Amino acid sequence: MSSFESLYHETEMNVREAVYRFSELKTKYETARKENEQLRAELAETREQLEKTEEKLKLVELTNTIIDKEDKTELKKQINDWVREIDSSIKLLNSK
Repeated sequence: MSSFESLYHETEMNVREAVYRFSELKTKYETARKENEQLRAELAETREQLEKTEEKLKLVELTNTIIDKEDKTELKKQINDWVREIDSSIKLLNSK
């Protein structure tokens, strides 16, 4: 009988230890699952912010391109005005 009792107690202790370990693992799993959900949400938010930033960057690049074209056009116009003014001055000097 004593061997049965010792086997019974040993089995009972093993079951209790297994239940305790299961409980710990379940708690760790829940914590990890919640952290995973939080990280996924943060990742989605970061991706959304990245997309918005990329859109803003494209807009800035487009704006810079337009500004550069306007600057070039304005510069060409200004140079043409100067050339006309120089031509006019040369004509006046030649006529005297």
